[in-house]
Amino acid sequence: MEAKPPTGGLASKKTSIYPFMEVKLLGVFLLVTLVSVCLAENKNLALLAETRIFLALILAWLILNFTQLKKLAIWFLASLWLPTLLALGQFFSQATFANKWLGLARHEAGLGGSAVIETFLNGAVSGRWLRAYGSFDHPNILGATLAIGLLVVLALSLSLKKVARPDYLKLFLLASLVLFSAGLFVSFSRSAWLGLALGLIFMSATLFFQKKFADLKKLSLGAVIIGVVFLMLTVSYGKLISVRVEGGTRLENLSTDQRAIYWKQAETLISQKPIIGVGIGNYIPTLIKIEPNEPAWEYQPVHNVLLLIWAELGIFGLLTFLSLLLVWFWKYGRKYELVGALLIALLPMLLLDHWLWSFHYGVLFFALVIVLATGFSGEKKVK
Repeated sequence: MEAKPPTGGLASKKTSIYPFMEVKLLGVFLLVTLVSVCLAENKNLALLAETRIFLALILAWLILNFTQLKKLAIWFLASLWLPTLLALGQFFSQATFANKWLGLARHEAGLGGSAVIETFLNGAVSGRWLRAYGSFDHPNILGATLAIGLLVVLALSLSLKKVARPDYLKLFLLASLVLFSAGLFVSFSRSAWLGLALGLIFMSATLFFQKKFADLKKLSLGAVIIGVVFLMLTVSYGKLISVRVEGGTRLENLSTDQRAIYWKQAETLISQKPIIGVGIGNYIPTLIKIEPNEPAWEYQPVHNVLLLIWAELGIFGLLTFLSLLLVWFWKYGRKYELVGALLIALLPMLLLDHWLWSFHYGVLFFALVIVLATGFSGEKKVK
C-alpha cells in the first residue's frame, strides 16, 4: 500500500519516507536486527532493543501520515521550552530536584557520577560546576536536542511566508532562538556545540551555492544572535568554557582515558564476532562476561554509535545503517539545506556518544529528526 504524502506544506509527494531505495535499506536493516535477536544470548534485552526500533518506526509513520509537519516542528520547539528553563534554573542555582512523576533524578556537584566541570586555582580545585541536565538523562542529550532545535528554528524562520498575523510566530521563533542558545551553553556539551556549528556551516554553504542570498542573510542574523548569547554568558563563565575547550584538567583527562578504554573494549567484542555481532542490546552483558568483577559504573557502551552497532549487529548491520544515512543525505541533503544540516549535526553525537542507539529516547529522537528532515525537504513555504 502506498503511503500518503505528508501534509502541512513542508514536503512534496516525492519526499515520503517510502522512496524505493530507503525502504529497501530500511527493510534490510530490520531483517538484520531481527536475525540479531534470534542469535543474541540474552533475548530479553535483545527484544527490548528491537522494540525500541519498532516504536521509533511507528512514531515516524504516524507523524508522516497523520500530522501536519509545520505544526509538528512548532510543537517540537514549544516542548523544549520547559526543559530549557529547567536547565537554566539548574545551572544558575547549581541545584536540582528529584521527582518520580516527572522522571527527574537529583544531581549534586559534590557527588561522584554527576556531570560537572572542575576549575583550578594555583593547582588546587577551586570549584565544581554542575552542568545542566534539564529533564534529560545527561547534559549531552540536552545539548544535542537544543542544537537540533536551533536548526529547526532557523529553518522555520527561512520558510516563513507573509500571512495574516505573522508576528506571533516570529516572536516565538526569536524567543526560542535566544532561550535555546542559553540552554545549549549551560549544557557545556562539546559534541552539541560542534554539531550546531557543522549544521550552520552546511546551511550557509548550501544557501550560498544556491544563490539564495536573502535567506543567507537571515541565517547569518540568526547565527549572530546565537553568538551574542554565547558571548554574553562567556563573559561570566569563560573559565568553564576554557576547561571544556582546552581540556587538560583531571576530569577532562579522565573522560578521555575512559573513552579510550571503551574503544578498546569495543574492538575486543568486534574481533570476537565481526560478522554477526554479539546481539542487539547485548553489548554490556557480553562485556561483563569478558571483564567480570568490575564496578557497575565501569560498564559503559563505547561512545561511538557506529562501533556499537558493529559490535551488536555485525558488519552487515553497520554497512546497512551507513548506507541508509548516505542515501538520505544523497537524495535530500545535497539540495535541501536543513536536511543536510540535521544529518551533519547528528554526526558528532553518532561518533562521540552512544545514546542515539542505546537509549530509548535516543532512538525515538533519531526517528523524529529524520521525520523533520523529510518534511523540510519540500520546496513549499510554510503557510
